[in-house]
Amino acid sequence: MSQIILNPIQWMDLSYIDDVQPIDDDDAECLEEIRLVLERHKNLDRFGIALLHSHFQIADDELLLETTDVEEREHWVRPVKKSHLSQMGLEARTTILRFDTTGHSQACGCAVSNHGHTGTHTPPRDGLD
Repeated sequence: MSQIILNPIQWMDLSYIDDVQPIDDDDAECLEEIRLVLERHKNLDRFGIALLHSHFQIADDELLLETTDVEEREHWVRPVKKSHLSQMGLEARTTILRFDTTGHSQACGCAVSNHGHTGTHTPPRDGLD
């Protein structure tokens, strides 16, 4: 059985969004093969596809973190200092994996504490260090 090893990736080696081919009908055969694998492993309701791309560079001491304001129904993905997570007693639960020729790595995470998902987890919009 394979072991999952999560290593934060740098998004700067991904192509800029305007340079990435959009998901389109040419991807249908590949996507159907992925769907069949997910179905065989009973994971159709757990995994999907994301178009990997970048908008800006991420520093070595940062990672992309999903944050949510449930009441306002807002959801963001933004860089935060890794030290911010440890200071707040949070970890980044992997939500996006990136595959490459050597395996896969964590591409994005959602904030969780030792009590589980933090629900309304909105760090300040600035000063996230």
